[in-house]
Amino acid sequence: MRGLIITFLTAVAVSAQSPEKQSQVDRIFSEFNNHTPGCSVGVAQSGTVVLQAGYGMADLERHVPISPATIFESGSVAKQFTGAALLLLAQQGKISLDDPLRKYLPELPDYGKPLTIRHVLSHTSGLREWRSIAEYRGLPEGRLVYNNQDLLEIASTQHGLNFDPGTRYSYTNTGFNISTILVERALGNGKTFQDFTREMIFTPLGMTHSRWRDDYRAVVPDRALAYDRSPGGTWVQDTPVENIIGAGGLLTNVGDLLLWNENFTHSRVGGPALVKAQQTPAVLADGHTISYAVGLAIDTVDGQPEVSHGGATGGYRTWLGRYPEQGVSIAVLCNASPANPQKLGRETARLWTGPAPAKPPQPSYAPDPARLESLAGMYRNLLDNTIVELKAGNGKLSGGQPGEWTAVTASEFVSPNGRHAYFQDGPPVRLRVVTPDGETPFERVAPAHPTPADLAAFFGKYESSETGSALTIAAGQKPEELAMRIVPGAAVALRPTFQDTFATGSGAIHFMRDSSGKVTGLSAGDSRTWDLRFDRVH
Repeated sequence: MRGLIITFLTAVAVSAQSPEKQSQVDRIFSEFNNHTPGCSVGVAQSGTVVLQAGYGMADLERHVPISPATIFESGSVAKQFTGAALLLLAQQGKISLDDPLRKYLPELPDYGKPLTIRHVLSHTSGLREWRSIAEYRGLPEGRLVYNNQDLLEIASTQHGLNFDPGTRYSYTNTGFNISTILVERALGNGKTFQDFTREMIFTPLGMTHSRWRDDYRAVVPDRALAYDRSPGGTWVQDTPVENIIGAGGLLTNVGDLLLWNENFTHSRVGGPALVKAQQTPAVLADGHTISYAVGLAIDTVDGQPEVSHGGATGGYRTWLGRYPEQGVSIAVLCNASPANPQKLGRETARLWTGPAPAKPPQPSYAPDPARLESLAGMYRNLLDNTIVELKAGNGKLSGGQPGEWTAVTASEFVSPNGRHAYFQDGPPVRLRVVTPDGETPFERVAPAHPTPADLAAFFGKYESSETGSALTIAAGQKPEELAMRIVPGAAVALRPTFQDTFATGSGAIHFMRDSSGKVTGLSAGDSRTWDLRFDRVH
């Protein structure tokens, strides 16, 4: 094994970069320069690194450029390493993937349905996103130096899940974060998650620049700071100040990530069984196979299989992809929040895998403009009460993500990224948006235009035993809005959407009434946390 690792590392050191390919990659990353943060990129083909380059600055204050050796935070690219750690523990007989989480994390409530390690690995657990809960506690990420024990405490206060485990897919960081504690308890020998992954993954693969950011104060040579754009357009620091690992928090560089990707070919860590298990998509209770496996998304891009994952934390943006049929790996690590590493990575990959095939012709179906108008309007997501507003024009429907929808039939539409939307005439008109990971139901609703008297009915104080916090609802700065304040914290504007429901930005607040019509509480929701309840206390 040691000889194999040395051979691969030598290939990294001596491989020559094609001047033509290098100039093409330079153009792809041309938006980054010595006045901006930027990205590091690495490319390997058939186990040999064929390109490594850095663009932009790792530290704008000290004018330190990014190089291939620069260390970045991984964001959610880290999930595949946490997944691999759990698969290794299962191979060693220390856990079973079908064990309930509560076997190792008894702090979690009994939700009445089995919630297993396997559910966590594929985002089918139903666990709420801890960041949303922290927001409603009045202590959002960045205000408190959170660690994984804090996140376990947050999870332990949740009386419900988003859905029964195994029945749906909903991306959440919570399970991967608290799984690091599960690993340490299952080991039972005093070793930390940091120790275990170093000994079982990083050291065997020669990933000498990789470690977990379990102490944000630690001095890490060659680490890039992270940056965001201020409202005025200047760069400001956005480097995470937290000790959270597992779902993210891996410190690494592009060379180490390419070494990891090579393990999926040579199986030095975990053997073929682990490699196969990590790339096997999960199956929901209804038999539907989703695209998410174990910390990896299994997809088809440009007509060829792609195994990848992206990440974002603070101002870091990351993407790691692999094209197994061509033997091509791409790692892109950025320290600029506006960067799109997936787009940059795929454009780079095409220099080795071949150009994207010509797009198939658009559907020839020409919808009746009157039909399009009949489908336009405001639709509420039945899972979290967020809304999308569809508009008709130019023979298409547009609004929300991913943009324009092209008609295939009078009731079926397709998006540029392959999502499908199916309408069912009402009343109310219903909509199903179908992706590889399942479907989301919507129904059309009438926009609300509450009067000042209507808004006054919502004024008051609301408390939640799941957050241990209170919030107040009062008049907003605009006559048609409410203001929500969680102490401590600034007021959040609530914009009316449909009856008794308001948008918070990316989320929604839906007020609940009793049989007499009196407002008794509210439900907060967003794409990763559904139906977080607050009771009205006055």
